[in-house]
Amino acid sequence: MTPSSNDSHGMLPPLTIRRATRADLAAVHRLEGEAFGAEGYPRFFVRQAWDLWPGSLLVAEVDGELLGYVLAGSGEDPAEAWILSLAVAPAARRMGLGRALSEAALAALGEGRRVWLTVAPASPARRLYEGLGFVETRREDDYFGPDEARVVMVRSP
Repeated sequence: MTPSSNDSHGMLPPLTIRRATRADLAAVHRLEGEAFGAEGYPRFFVRQAWDLWPGSLLVAEVDGELLGYVLAGSGEDPAEAWILSLAVAPAARRMGLGRALSEAALAALGEGRRVWLTVAPASPARRLYEGLGFVETRREDDYFGPDEARVVMVRSP
């Protein structure tokens, strides 16, 4: 798919969103580290997530450069899924890539599912998710451990 859109922050350049390949995994891990630092997923998890959810690790590229990714997945309950991680390269932020990736992940997960995610309480991404129909269900002050608060959000079918 090749979406283009205009948001309040700038014009989204022509981009391609596609399923990640094994060759993309190093760039995905690099973006994960840029976005989340020491709290990001380790390289081995990125690889195993690609194995486990092959259609739900999507990448966004502009002119052949990988600028973002989203990882989604489902578990035992076919009515529920999660967006586990989304990152956009610092130079490409506020141009609509996060929205385009989120919409692509929701489409890949399919209709009729509750989709969950967590976000840091002060993250600008929270507003993006609210605009996509996600609502806060609760806040956990120690979601990932001490002082690692997250807002748990859900989007119902």
